[in-house]
Amino acid sequence: DKIVELAEKYDSVIMIDECHSSGFLGKTGRGTHEYRGVMGKIDIITGTLGKALGGASGGFTSGKKEVIEMLRQKSRPYLFSNTLAPSIVGASITVLDMLTETTDLRDKLEYNTKYFRDKMTEAGFEIKPGDHPIVPIMLYDAVLAQNFAAQLLEEGIYVIGFFFPVVPKGQARIRVQLSAAHEKEHLDRAIAAFTKIGKSLAVLKN
Repeated sequence: DKIVELAEKYDSVIMIDECHSSGFLGKTGRGTHEYRGVMGKIDIITGTLGKALGGASGGFTSGKKEVIEMLRQKSRPYLFSNTLAPSIVGASITVLDMLTETTDLRDKLEYNTKYFRDKMTEAGFEIKPGDHPIVPIMLYDAVLAQNFAAQLLEEGIYVIGFFFPVVPKGQARIRVQLSAAHEKEHLDRAIAAFTKIGKSLAVLKN
């Protein structure tokens, strides 16, 4: 909201990337602009269809008609990209309709996120603070992160170890992406596997 005030004061344009917030942040899951109470005041919004919107690939840019028309003519990524598959477009539209009709999925994801974050913290893992469903389990060592992810896969849990250059040096982590499709038993199984391996690799804080 402070950025919006500055933009209005200095006649500036605001662009916001909603890739990690569309479908989750805000009371109805519309994203950061809803969460911060500035809907209708953002000039350009970009986002992905590959996370909460369920399309697995592709993205979008929205804004005033003249801005979008200019991008269609001059944006190299748009001009040289292949058209999205109709199935992905259809799936994403369906998810948007679902999010418009009810907040049940968003609310369940919020519950899953808090539950997983709380239980993993109690188990002794260091987690970057926040309430986002993309949860960084901090390990700091690249080899450790890869080894941890490999052992989790053997337990039937698929995650990815992130390390330099994807994240800064010394900031390696396991990245967990929670979903509204996860049930409590899924989360408990994942937490148990994390804890088992965390103990064997001596990374737990307690």
